[in-house]
Amino acid sequence: MTDATSAQIIKLARTLGVPVDQLAYLTDVPATDLRDFRYQVADLLFDSQSGGLRKVAAAAKVIPAPVIAKLVARSRNALLAARMAGVLEPAHAVDVAKRLPVDFLAEVAPLLDPRRSAYLIAGVPTDTIVAVGKLLARQEDWITLGDLMAAVSDEAVRAAQAALDGTALLHSAFLIDDIEHLERLVGLVPEQKLAEMLRAAAEHDLWDEYRSTLGGLSDSSLAAVRAAVDQLPAEHRDRALAEIADRRPAS
Repeated sequence: MTDATSAQIIKLARTLGVPVDQLAYLTDVPATDLRDFRYQVADLLFDSQSGGLRKVAAAAKVIPAPVIAKLVARSRNALLAARMAGVLEPAHAVDVAKRLPVDFLAEVAPLLDPRRSAYLIAGVPTDTIVAVGKLLARQEDWITLGDLMAAVSDEAVRAAQAALDGTALLHSAFLIDDIEHLERLVGLVPEQKLAEMLRAAAEHDLWDEYRSTLGGLSDSSLAAVRAAVDQLPAEHRDRALAEIADRRPAS
């Protein structure tokens, strides 16, 4: 099983609501096929509920965002809020999200489909993104943190990476789907923070996660990683460089 396949199995288990070990029989399936299947499952789940939700969304157009935000926050129904985010008009959804408590947004975030909610995540203020990201890291919800880092603006990535430790960044980078988003993250993280991510790989035995992220990087991003490797102690530096030399492109 490749590291990329492992990441997709973890994410598919989240989508299906089952333990990861129940999907062990999928270890020979290519990562891209698992990703496509996960998207199909997510679409099926969304489509099965979208009819009624769109009627609610149409009615919500005439309700001011502050009123909707109060109703949503009082209900604390994270699943309903996540489903509604996919059918509300984008500007209206962003206006509501900006008014919700940070702890509730952290409950909603794992239930969002990033493909349908990218506009919503991108519209949330940077300080709120940072606060939600810190809560997700505290909960060790690396899947959602990775989706968040992939969807937010460059400004928000810079602010979030400054607030998160290297362990959280490495765990979440491992679970970012699209190579271009991973490339962007590496490009926005300063060398000192990259070195912190490398130390996390050594100190917490996260070499699998490190290896998986390397597979998707361009030569220029690998050069940035190599520069950060120089900050490691000798015993960890050799392992980090060996992983770069032996890396296999992501499939």
